[in-house]
Amino acid sequence: MAVIALTSGMGTGVKYVAEIVARQLGVELVHREICVPGADRLPAATKVRHAPWGSRWEAGLAWLEASRAEEGLAHLEEVCRMAQRGNVLIWGITPLHFLSAATQVTKIRVRTTMALRVRRIMSCMGTDEPDSALEKILQNDRHHADTLRRMFGVDDFETPSLYDAVIDTGREPAETCAMQIVKLASAPDKKMVAASKATFDVMIEQIQTLRRHIDRQLVSAN
Repeated sequence: MAVIALTSGMGTGVKYVAEIVARQLGVELVHREICVPGADRLPAATKVRHAPWGSRWEAGLAWLEASRAEEGLAHLEEVCRMAQRGNVLIWGITPLHFLSAATQVTKIRVRTTMALRVRRIMSCMGTDEPDSALEKILQNDRHHADTLRRMFGVDDFETPSLYDAVIDTGREPAETCAMQIVKLASAPDKKMVAASKATFDVMIEQIQTLRRHIDRQLVSAN
């Protein structure tokens, strides 16, 4: 019944870590994002001012509602159903934060030093110019930071308290990093499984209610 949400930045080696974890636990590995295409260009009136005491789940739903993001809600429902079924590792920037309130989900951020990230991306790009690799990484990081700020009110996605663990692939090999995650994602007991199902039932019902609400709004607008 292991459910893991994994997030990272470009050049951290997260792909290899995720593959090892999935293989060791015998779980499905999926890459998903929940986003609103062009949401950064939405009129100011649709922007969401996040209450500092609100959960990331509530903040994310508020953003999707304000954006009338039917596709984003459909993707979120798919992610919640995968988590409810269990035995899955969901890799992406946004799913982890939507699932932040689900205590039965093991939430991991993979990171490492910028110098190592640059070397890895240089290798992937087949270039010996570190500046071009650095700019690619920084552009990707800026996009992630903007997405998390707009959708969840997260000002610093490196804050350790947002995750169950932060794994550094520069300090230890991918295999060792993966085993740390495997240990954290140990199988829950039957009571935890039952509580997990109930939690996701509520989350899915919230999504479906919001989708129906948006459908009515769109029909009325037409």
